[in-house]
Amino acid sequence: MSQTPSFVIINDNGAAVRAQINQIVAALRSTSSGVDEPAATAPGMLWLDTSTTPPTLKLRNLADAAFEPLLDGGEY
Repeated sequence: MSQTPSFVIINDNGAAVRAQINQIVAALRSTSSGVDEPAATAPGMLWLDTSTTPPTLKLRNLADAAFEPLLDGGEY
């Protein structure tokens, strides 16, 4: 489970840029999963809310104001 405070990569030295890229890729790979909403959001963004049982996949609305539930983590 991983979230990132920003999806913007700032100019920095090689190791720092690589660390930022790795953090962003980890967040994307885990669908920004976590018990709290991600700090950095965008319309259409997916988030796996692990505060619920089962976890719920949510989609950020077009106004970028809230996450709306899509699917729960049940077996299909």
